[in-house]
Amino acid sequence: MPPIWSYVDSYSSSVDEVSTSSVNRLLEVLSIPLFILYIVVLVLVFIGFTQITFHFNKKAQLQLDFLVDDDSLEPVTILRPLKGIDSNMLSCLESSFQQKYPLEKLEIIFCVQSAVDPAIPIVNTLIEKYSNVDAKLMIDQDQKSLDFFGSNPKVNNLHKGYKAAKYDILWVLDSNIYTDPHTLRRSIYTLQNNKNNGSSVPAWLRRDKTVKMVTHVPIVASNSKHRINWGSKLDEMFMSTSHAKFYVALNRIQPAPCINGKSNIYKRSDLDKSVELITRQRILKGDGLKHFAKYIGEDHMIAIAIFENVDGCAGMSRDVVLQPVSGQNSVKEYIQRRARWLRIRKYMVSAATFLEPTTESLLSGIIGSFSVNVLFKGKSSINWTWFICHMIVWFVIDAIQYEKLINVTNNNVSSVIVPRKFHLGQFARFWALREFLALPIWVISMCGTDIQWRGQPFKILPDLSAEPL
Repeated sequence: MPPIWSYVDSYSSSVDEVSTSSVNRLLEVLSIPLFILYIVVLVLVFIGFTQITFHFNKKAQLQLDFLVDDDSLEPVTILRPLKGIDSNMLSCLESSFQQKYPLEKLEIIFCVQSAVDPAIPIVNTLIEKYSNVDAKLMIDQDQKSLDFFGSNPKVNNLHKGYKAAKYDILWVLDSNIYTDPHTLRRSIYTLQNNKNNGSSVPAWLRRDKTVKMVTHVPIVASNSKHRINWGSKLDEMFMSTSHAKFYVALNRIQPAPCINGKSNIYKRSDLDKSVELITRQRILKGDGLKHFAKYIGEDHMIAIAIFENVDGCAGMSRDVVLQPVSGQNSVKEYIQRRARWLRIRKYMVSAATFLEPTTESLLSGIIGSFSVNVLFKGKSSINWTWFICHMIVWFVIDAIQYEKLINVTNNNVSSVIVPRKFHLGQFARFWALREFLALPIWVISMCGTDIQWRGQPFKILPDLSAEPL
């Protein structure tokens, strides 16, 4: 009779085999959704990259320009909220006066709250210089009690211009944004003809939607002459690589609104109607914007209102808008800005924000190389060859996209704003730093609710509104 321990050893081996088999089956099951997520991210990267490559260039913009008939263009009011002095502010504000748009169909309103705001002399200089343009500066009438409708200072400032606008179509444009002279023509053509990047299919996933908002891809250009300006270089890198391709891809597919508030066009009547449907109350003409003063992310909430209540979607006009950044700007400041942005988005688009790390090159590569190894090679480890190839391809895509966006902005930019140049070594350094910082910034963002915005601390509440601290 065999010794008792031989039975014990045999039983232990069987248990180990069953245990290993169970773990492998569990890994296979878990790897399926991970692999699907990886493929979805790659598809979004491919869509964003190809859209930018083929549609965001001078040739594609000229093709759209040829279709525009000035006589059919509808009148527009440009609204620019101001507070303090921004980098290259004169050039940025002047770009509104330089739009190649019929003057009899154009109005520009600058909004400030304080009568002693340092931006006022710049505005007055431009209004005097372009006396043939219908432009005006609006300041809160009661300086002892400035307009206040909620926590969002931008909405509080804009409301007077929104209400007083002569025309229904509004172009809400941040004070630190420079635009190409043909942007407005292409944008109104896009809005009037239900286009998205020139296509007659405005939203791939929602064929029932009509273009009722035009958005422009925001790009940052660091023209700082300081040695310590890594923060602005990281901003430039993020906006021209990761943000640009996913922003373009999501606005092409449009499963839901994906809007950055730096430059957007929509009709006041559509927004007012949306607010009436949301609040179930009759509102006076031009009072719809007040509803969004309780949100810090008013741009996203406005897009949702148009998307859900008037069957609208966003269209792109093949335009980028440029935010020049100068001065000293540290890595710490960059981290704080990104953390603030993510912390706001955590409440507004929770699912997308929680999944956002999986859209970054490093974590996406780990997910992809691991799930590929488990599902196709039966190995519960990272396929390092796949990971390295993934990173190389991602780097090349970002480098090509970055250079193309530099070219389109340099073709359209004022000579006053320093054109960007592509240097592969500098690109690689800041690209690697941005990619490595992405996950730590996301973790920091998820661990808090407070934000600093325009020097004022806020707490984001569960209903998406903001409470000043």
